[in-house]
Amino acid sequence: MKWLNRDRLTIYSLIFLILYAIFATVLIASAVISGHGRADFWGRPLGADFSHYWLASSMVLAGDPAGVFNFPQFLAAEKAFFGVHYPVPWFYPPTFLLIVSPLALLPYLPSLVLWLGLTLSGYLLVLRRIAPHPLTIWLALAFPGTFQNFFHGQNGFLSAALLGGGLLLLDSYPLAGGFLLGLLSYKPQLAILVPVALIAGRRWQALVAMLIGALMLILASFLCLGKEVWIAFFHNSSLPMQLLRDGSLPVAKMVTVFSATLLFGGGLRLAVIIQAGLMLGVASGIICIWHRETSLAMRASALVVGILLFTPYAFSYDLAILALPLAWLGWEGFTRGWIPHEPAVLCFGWLMPFIAPFLTIIKFQLAPLILVALFVLIMKKCQMNQMQPPLQITTSPTP
Repeated sequence: MKWLNRDRLTIYSLIFLILYAIFATVLIASAVISGHGRADFWGRPLGADFSHYWLASSMVLAGDPAGVFNFPQFLAAEKAFFGVHYPVPWFYPPTFLLIVSPLALLPYLPSLVLWLGLTLSGYLLVLRRIAPHPLTIWLALAFPGTFQNFFHGQNGFLSAALLGGGLLLLDSYPLAGGFLLGLLSYKPQLAILVPVALIAGRRWQALVAMLIGALMLILASFLCLGKEVWIAFFHNSSLPMQLLRDGSLPVAKMVTVFSATLLFGGGLRLAVIIQAGLMLGVASGIICIWHRETSLAMRASALVVGILLFTPYAFSYDLAILALPLAWLGWEGFTRGWIPHEPAVLCFGWLMPFIAPFLTIIKFQLAPLILVALFVLIMKKCQMNQMQPPLQITTSPTP
């Protein structure tokens, strides 16, 4: 495994970072050439999905938070400010609307820089705590999942920081860890499997703290934004599935088994059946792993990969949270040794957010296959740890 030594990993990371810098330069230049500095050459707002966060914040500060859920009104605001047509409705619950509500206190571009800077800092801090190695930051910055989230101006860094931070604190500070996991409820599709793991692992204090964190966030949004926002949210709760049926959502940008089936032409009913079967299998695997006395790295890695497999609704920018299991598994392999084929699976997992978008051109979504391979790898390592602890060492990379 000479290809995993420190010098080579540094060079690989540098190559990706240079590519990202070139791409970012082209985007910014195209926005400047456009005349108002707010839209790129694709006709999208600079910062892409962050434009929705900033516009939603501006509507909250203007005293009309419920208007965020009025799609024609929201679309008109987008057109008026950015001068482009970017027809993406607001799907998030009012809890996330509360989180982003201060963003419009700053002009758009400074707010974008602050959002990405703060959430990226939390993301890198958590990854550095998981894998305390000098290369961790380089590999995290060069990780294509990081680029996907940065390019979309999305919330993947925030999700990874809350999920990874909560799991890191779970054993030593269960109340603090559970509370952070409760804040992840701003994105319910990423949080729904966490209570299952906590119950299976008999983490009762963390479970109670998670429920308290989620309820406090809900209560704060209710008090600050009003009940009309929650009424509007529930009124629109079926909109994502309606858009999927209509083919209005960009299925090629989604990384789930559900979307992969649709992309391949399988039809909605088949996609639901396959996704439901996978959800059952993943939940069973999570319960099994968390019920055993396995290491934090194994439990946490299984949960994060399981979340990405369990949800039928996840996009490429959500793959930022995949950095968490890659860091946990990579650090455990580096310190304790690798099992056969593990480095190759981790390498494919690291590259997957870069490769997968290109394969969607031929109606093939690679992401679910790599995620399944990672989940199977974790299950296999858990079995080996139980049968023959400590983990049998094969070959370690040169530091």
